[in-house]
Amino acid sequence: MLTRIQYKNMPHIRKYLTSKNIAILMFVIYFIIGMMIFRDYGISTDEDIERTTSLINYTYVMERLMASSENDEVRNVLSSTTYLMDWHDRYYGVALQMLTVFVEHWRGFTMSYREIFLMRHAFTFINFFIAAIFFFLILRRRFGDSFIPVVGALFFILYPRFFGESFFNIKDILFFSWCVIASYFVLRWLEDDRKEKFIFPAAITLAVATNTRILGIAILLLACGFAFLQGAFAPGTIKHNLKKSFHLILITFAAFVVITPFTWANPIKNTIDIFFHFLRFQPWNWTHFYMGEMITREVPWHYIPVWMGITVPILYILLFFAGFFAIAYVGAKNGATYIISKFSSAMGLPRENLQSLPEANRLHLYDLFFFAMFACTLLGFILLRINMYEGWRHAYVIFLPFLYVAAYGLYKLFKLYNRGGKITRNSFIGVVSAYMLYLLVWMIINHPYQYVYFNLIGRQFAEENFTLDYWYVSKMDLARYAVNSSDEPIVRLAGGHRFTYMLTEEERSRVVTVGTETADFYLRGSRMYYEWRMRGVPPGFVEAKVIRVDGMRIATLYERVLPFTVDLDSSIWDKIIGFGSNVNENFHYLSDGNFNNRWATQRPQSPGDYLMFEFSEVLRFNYVYLNQGRSNNDFPRDLVIYTSMDGNTWESAPIQASAAERHFIFESEEFYFLRLEIAGDSPINWWSIFDMGFGYATH
Repeated sequence: MLTRIQYKNMPHIRKYLTSKNIAILMFVIYFIIGMMIFRDYGISTDEDIERTTSLINYTYVMERLMASSENDEVRNVLSSTTYLMDWHDRYYGVALQMLTVFVEHWRGFTMSYREIFLMRHAFTFINFFIAAIFFFLILRRRFGDSFIPVVGALFFILYPRFFGESFFNIKDILFFSWCVIASYFVLRWLEDDRKEKFIFPAAITLAVATNTRILGIAILLLACGFAFLQGAFAPGTIKHNLKKSFHLILITFAAFVVITPFTWANPIKNTIDIFFHFLRFQPWNWTHFYMGEMITREVPWHYIPVWMGITVPILYILLFFAGFFAIAYVGAKNGATYIISKFSSAMGLPRENLQSLPEANRLHLYDLFFFAMFACTLLGFILLRINMYEGWRHAYVIFLPFLYVAAYGLYKLFKLYNRGGKITRNSFIGVVSAYMLYLLVWMIINHPYQYVYFNLIGRQFAEENFTLDYWYVSKMDLARYAVNSSDEPIVRLAGGHRFTYMLTEEERSRVVTVGTETADFYLRGSRMYYEWRMRGVPPGFVEAKVIRVDGMRIATLYERVLPFTVDLDSSIWDKIIGFGSNVNENFHYLSDGNFNNRWATQRPQSPGDYLMFEFSEVLRFNYVYLNQGRSNNDFPRDLVIYTSMDGNTWESAPIQASAAERHFIFESEEFYFLRLEIAGDSPINWWSIFDMGFGYATH
């Protein structure tokens, strides 16, 4: 009975299992997941610079409105922001990112750093999400209402590196996303022979992509090149196609100028300046790790193929090669057909069964377009020796044609295996499904570090030969762990400062970033294995937490371990009957437990500055703790400790051990008086104490 009911209702179920409906469900789930997890990712090293550049562009555009604002904070932001034409990154387009600054302006520039960067993470994801929809539309336009567009979009979503970076890479992922969107409208523009109804969306999206990265102009040139070829292959259309190409260039340029404030003063000259600025690029002395060696930005010819070969899922690569050779074969075959047709026509020979290229299948345009995009992008980076930063992120646009060609390869292989019978077809479907399930499980297990994905080949040697978490995104999680695991009211972290932007206000209130000399914790990212080979662990630190992906160390937290054991004795405070100092008498700040108050010299340290204590009985403790709170550089220079029985005759109590400029062990003798005195000086730093303690220590 159950079987009969299921069979009876299958036609009704199948009616809804269309490519479109499945895709809608998939995208809804994807969007919900993205909006649930975007808070889980740390901040990259570029994000604060990108935010600053977008803020500078925004204030340049909105100067008059902000200047007349009744909000003091808005006017303060305007007055403290660098003028666009004086900004060293004025050539970088940030039209999309300016939308996030508009939200800041709308909120009166009162958002916390965490709120700002979380908003930008959500914004980056939404752009990538929209791009995934447009990639689906590209495949649907080419392959129709079949499973290919759905699986291709799933390939797009489940590529681990892009999935992870889609939450924080606000430059390269935005550029990639808008290249996808622009490619859709460009292809529709190329399909449209006469009406040019897609020229404005094509031009505007091209302008946005080019504003994000100047490399977007390559898609415009490719589009015009295809329009020219269409005119050459179709008699009588060359003049029209040249005209419509000119229109596309003109509108794209106009839109680019409108959304690029740097060009407003002199559109043509400044646009040329932008182009040549990135063509020659500014000096960049940072080296990066590639194939076990430190290299400069002038990368070898095999840089992009190798990086893609170890970071793109193996299934994608195999399908790409299948699609690449299939498109090459079909293109060569149709090209030969067209040449023979032309030759036969010229010789007066019969043309039966011969086809011209435009008549074969207009949707082969998609195959050839992305085939050409991949080849031109790869050859362009190699032949023009375009400089690269870490990884292959500057060439992310190449993943668009790569993924399309892989989807085409899936289409061709499915047709091939489908002819082999049900078992062969289902086996092929099973392999693809199992691999996608594997990627999904891998991403869940390694959340939120999907951006460190290496395929089964790459992960065998990636840790010792290639850059890993080069943006130090994982440091935020280490910082949070350090704060939550420490009992100290103020936690000193060494290893950068950007990661603190993503901490909550409560967490940030307890964090101060310092050098390793005074730090409680040291955060070391794993930008490259080279760092681990060349730099040892600072003395006094031990490993506290490690973040690994597939066994590869991507970040490590080290905690300071004192070279002695300490037993603080709070009862000593009850035995203090007198204080003395030559600089400040606010002695109650030393032990009030309030880290907003401090005892301080209130001037730069000078030799002879001292702090003295008188006790009610003879004591013999040997440990002093001085906490500088957030004033991490206000530690005492060359501290000397003296003891006395009468307050007149003082004996030096040599410091036997110290750590982090806060922990001091001295030779203990019986005393009534204790004096801490500075023998050194500092031209700018006070001597500050937010909290103080006494006790007993042993080596």
